[in-house]
Amino acid sequence: MLTKSAYRDDSRIRSRQAIFAYAETPADPQSRVSFIPWDGMQVVADVGCGNGFDLRRLVSEGRCRHAFGLDLSPGMLHTMNGLRGSGRLTLIQADAQRLPLREDSVDVGLAMHMLYHVPDIRAAIRELRRIVKPGGIVLASTNSPGTLAEVYNLLDDTVSGLLGRPVRAMPEPGFTTENGAALLEEAFSDVTLHASDVVLAFPSAQPVADSLRSVREPIEAVVGEPFDFDEALDIITARVEQVIRDQGRFRAIYRSGVFVCR
Repeated sequence: MLTKSAYRDDSRIRSRQAIFAYAETPADPQSRVSFIPWDGMQVVADVGCGNGFDLRRLVSEGRCRHAFGLDLSPGMLHTMNGLRGSGRLTLIQADAQRLPLREDSVDVGLAMHMLYHVPDIRAAIRELRRIVKPGGIVLASTNSPGTLAEVYNLLDDTVSGLLGRPVRAMPEPGFTTENGAALLEEAFSDVTLHASDVVLAFPSAQPVADSLRSVREPIEAVVGEPFDFDEALDIITARVEQVIRDQGRFRAIYRSGVFVCR
């Protein structure tokens, strides 16, 4: 699912990234990597780099000496081919549970919103610990279990109504801001969570629908029985539009955090 549908290319992840254009208070999209004192000399490994949300600026602005972008999906890596010409980026198709990098070979490890995709989260964390030099830093970002509850509650209610039984439609993540510290502390002696909430105010239902459509396959897998996804999306869209007519905007809170690990 990760390599052949959900992350075959970056069209779906771009739909989810696009919702941050509706933040009520604009924020620096690179703030999650601001915990690193970049000096242009670090070697960084972005594990599960996706379409290079963080790497694009780190490499193009010369914040690091060299970067390894590692992802399980060749389609994701392909989206960053344009950065190869800088000479400061190496792209590698790799499994986070078995990284093809030497021990103590990088100064910074990034695991940004990806550990919840890994079957063996502890193995991936051990690999991050292995490749980062003593004195180096790992950043691991993830969501709170309550992130976008305003959207996902509508999803649960709608699918439950269609199936005639209570349904929790979104996958339960195995790595969150609530349980992440305990997992990371098995490998790192110093783990600090920096949590943040971003209020999103949508003037139309389209970005909400696009975001849900981008995770159709995981939702259908979790529900486990056939239902009309398009009908569910139509119902959700109508309910979001009603809130917008009544209140001017449909608001949802994106709750997340970054673990700084040493």
